[in-house]
Amino acid sequence: MTSGAVSSSGGTDFLHSTHPGSRSRCFSPVVTHRQRFSVPTRLLPLHQSACILLTLLLTACTTPSSPGAAPGPAGTLTWTPATPSPTPLYEGQGAVVDGKLYVFGGFSENRDDKPIVTRAAHVYDPANEHWAALKDTPDPVTHAGTAVDGTDIYMAGGFLGNHPGPQTDHVWRYDTHTDTWTALPPLPGARGAGALVRVGRDLHYFGGTERTDAGLYLRDDSDHWVLNLDVPTAWQSRAPLPNARNHIGAVVLDGLIYAVGGQHLGDEAHGDLRDVHRYDPATDSWTSIAPLPLPLGHITASTVIWNGRIVVVGGVTLATNGGAIEGKESNTVLTYDPSLNKWSALTSLPGPRQSPVAGVIGGKMIVTTGSTTAGPVATTFIGH
Repeated sequence: MTSGAVSSSGGTDFLHSTHPGSRSRCFSPVVTHRQRFSVPTRLLPLHQSACILLTLLLTACTTPSSPGAAPGPAGTLTWTPATPSPTPLYEGQGAVVDGKLYVFGGFSENRDDKPIVTRAAHVYDPANEHWAALKDTPDPVTHAGTAVDGTDIYMAGGFLGNHPGPQTDHVWRYDTHTDTWTALPPLPGARGAGALVRVGRDLHYFGGTERTDAGLYLRDDSDHWVLNLDVPTAWQSRAPLPNARNHIGAVVLDGLIYAVGGQHLGDEAHGDLRDVHRYDPATDSWTSIAPLPLPLGHITASTVIWNGRIVVVGGVTLATNGGAIEGKESNTVLTYDPSLNKWSALTSLPGPRQSPVAGVIGGKMIVTTGSTTAGPVATTFIGH
């Protein structure tokens, strides 16, 4: 993985023009020398030069982009195919422990246009390109949040059964050494498509959504709950997520929690979001930071930390089709540099993927499963 700096190769960085909390919201690609403007090469009078400069600045800050416009590459990855997952799936759960990628549950097929859940679990070892079967998950679950503590993997919330299944308040701990599951105190409320992370000895669950058994979305939730792993008796409330949403990406970097993208209700056609918020456990407060370059949801299991940066792989974004806006699987790979409050684009995936599972092992990005317009896939790619 290379740096995301602007270079003569024509890469485009995405820079939020102000620090969090500033009033200005101008957001645009940095202009490189390859973006050609008709400006004479002779020396211009001072007032003409100033006018041209002002015009370029205004153009950069006001020119709209189409909903599905993908950012240009700012860093280069090489993607190579690897051993496919034993089960095609999407909306699954994943985590990395001891150099292996664990994948749990998800939808394994679409039968009569109805997603069918699987309880299958597998672990992928990139050292020998091998997948191994694990004990089935205790719940037939999709859309759960996951977090890691040493050799334990935690899974919270999600939807149960075939789509549209009910949301759940179940919380589980999976021991990777013994291949066993243990129930923990349930969430204070049932939630699907929320996020779970660990900071120190605390699990944090936030966001998600609620819907009827018939699949009608009722509301998105901003609730934010914490469970102490040393005394795991009950979840406690913390500052709510500023913009309630679901299908959200979440990671921890330098002790701070990042909530990335997501969508409102079940609206993939209009509800995907660019919002990014950062939570400081020390002050119990959220801050809005540089938004994503394009709206993205369905990134819960594909938002990770790589080389000290946040990386978001695939997902669902907004695109135009005959003038209409619709949800569309994305192949983008985006990275956020917290020191610059800036998003950049890396080399795209070989194909678009909704809700893949991603993890970083040995300095390489592993991306597996996900969905295309044709349904769930088993493909695995390694980026380096």
